[in-house]
Amino acid sequence: MTDIRYFVGINGGGTSCRARIVDRNGNVLGEAKTGSANILLGADVAMKSIQDAIATASLLQLLPTEPSHNADAAYTIPMVEIGDHPIYHYRGMMLDCGRHFHLLSRIKTLLDHLARYKFNTFHWHLTDDEGWRIEIDAFPELTRIGAWRGPNECIAPQFTTIDKRYGGFYSKEEVREIIAYAADRAIMVIPEIDIPGHCHAAIRSLPHLLIDPQDRSQYRSIQGYPDNVLSPAIEGTYTFIKTVLEEICELFPAPFVHIGADEVPNGVWTQSPGCQELMAKHGYQDPKELQGHLLRFAQEVLSHQDKQMMGWEEATHGEKVSKETVIFSWLSEEAGLACIKQGYPVVMQPAQYTYLDLAQGFSADEAGVDWAGKVTLDKVYSYQPLAEIAEDDPTRKQILGIQTALWCELINNQSRFDYMIYPRLLAVAEVAWTAQKNRHWEDFKARLKGQLNYLDKAGINYRRCE
Repeated sequence: MTDIRYFVGINGGGTSCRARIVDRNGNVLGEAKTGSANILLGADVAMKSIQDAIATASLLQLLPTEPSHNADAAYTIPMVEIGDHPIYHYRGMMLDCGRHFHLLSRIKTLLDHLARYKFNTFHWHLTDDEGWRIEIDAFPELTRIGAWRGPNECIAPQFTTIDKRYGGFYSKEEVREIIAYAADRAIMVIPEIDIPGHCHAAIRSLPHLLIDPQDRSQYRSIQGYPDNVLSPAIEGTYTFIKTVLEEICELFPAPFVHIGADEVPNGVWTQSPGCQELMAKHGYQDPKELQGHLLRFAQEVLSHQDKQMMGWEEATHGEKVSKETVIFSWLSEEAGLACIKQGYPVVMQPAQYTYLDLAQGFSADEAGVDWAGKVTLDKVYSYQPLAEIAEDDPTRKQILGIQTALWCELINNQSRFDYMIYPRLLAVAEVAWTAQKNRHWEDFKARLKGQLNYLDKAGINYRRCE
């Protein structure tokens, strides 16, 4: 069974955390039985544990949303005792940087808000058909070629910027900067390197390594690519996977690496003599089993680096990967339940409740896509993962937590970025933290007003509530 000790929020079962407030000389202030206390809050808060971070987030939310810059300003904090712990260990957000490159400053601001609302995981989608966003020393072509698209580039222009060179990537030093910034806020960064599909940028960057010249298969991915899937029949694919994953494992301290595994189209590998030979050798009956063949190789590479594999729900298709694989269910609740019944630990991320690129209203001019319906604020708040499973059912322990996601095909500026995330992120935060019996929509709306005031002061272009 998956070791979930890394998803720290509670350790085992419901341990409360307590914050201590000290004065400027480091003296711990005792508990006040009655009355009030004068407390100086310094500019720096040292968070030595996850519990410190959670307690600090609670404290910050007690402060006024309009702080004074006067050093002598005084604030009144309610006399409260907070005994709090999350319902789910894993509370995450995925950001797609493959379709559009997001500056470090934008990512850091997002991490600030994730910490404020007690998320503990940042899932960083770093590669896709439209761009390869992370430096790999062994293959400089991945960022020299694969990080850019435009009229004169190997990757065709698309998604809002079509008449000039567009893109970018993160150096290893910048990645370390984000990892450290997140760690200071008690957030774990999990990288995603999407294989075997969604690899158009990688294949165009390394054609000598990743193209099978004998493959005559005809397919088209859901995004329209006829050439975005790695071939399990050529040695270059295994060299690529092993080399990239080993560099990723060295760079990221998190014990997990996400390998994608989603949306491999029908028709792939069917007209490859090498793939047919591989199927015969291993007794595979369906080309889909070749995906499992590649993923098990990736899993072996990760295991040698003491990393645990994560993947989208399609990782369970065909010849199966190890039950140690953490599965992210995105197509539906039913898909998540099916994975749980197969024995996989699951992070629930159904698009119908958690995809922030989906439109959040019913107006014809509302921003966002709607392939999985509209995702309104109240719908997000109503989400209860797999409500049909009883609270005392042992299989519920296989639900590690909840993740929300921002796919960025159509999101390339700060204004749209903010509009699609907020205030729905706050609803996800409460769903991931609070048991359903303690959640009430009218109460949430009343409390949300104060948080919207905070977002106003922070200059966030959130969607106004109806």
